[in-house]
Amino acid sequence: MKQALQYRKITETELTFGTNCPYVDFKHDAGKLIISRATLKLIGSPTGIRFQWNPVKCTLIIEPTTIEDPDGFPVIGVTYASKGSLFIGCRTLMRGIWKVIDWDKTLRYRMVAKHNKADNIAIFELNGAFAFEVHEGKRKSKS
Repeated sequence: MKQALQYRKITETELTFGTNCPYVDFKHDAGKLIISRATLKLIGSPTGIRFQWNPVKCTLIIEPTTIEDPDGFPVIGVTYASKGSLFIGCRTLMRGIWKVIDWDKTLRYRMVAKHNKADNIAIFELNGAFAFEVHEGKRKSKS
């Protein structure tokens, strides 16, 4: 059953989260999950991470694990974006989320983490997401 949730649509220039803010972004068309470096620091800068998606509660949990974990995603040796975010291609997860939540596929969605210190996990409540348009600018070439 799809949930028709309303989100505040704001422009990317209005979306001001500092580098110390733990957040994730979802981009359906690109099939990407973008995890801020602050999220990884929040859970102890692990060598691997594991995702837990709960479609009933509409939450995504990121938990620390090791690089050897067969169910985890290794973080060591991964190339980060210029702002320190981790880009992960995960079309299966994106499709699963969009089946449950009636989000606009052309927008990007960002949510801020809640940290459960006892279990050392980052919890993202998808019903608290901010929707914004992604403006893909052209890179300026160096002369």
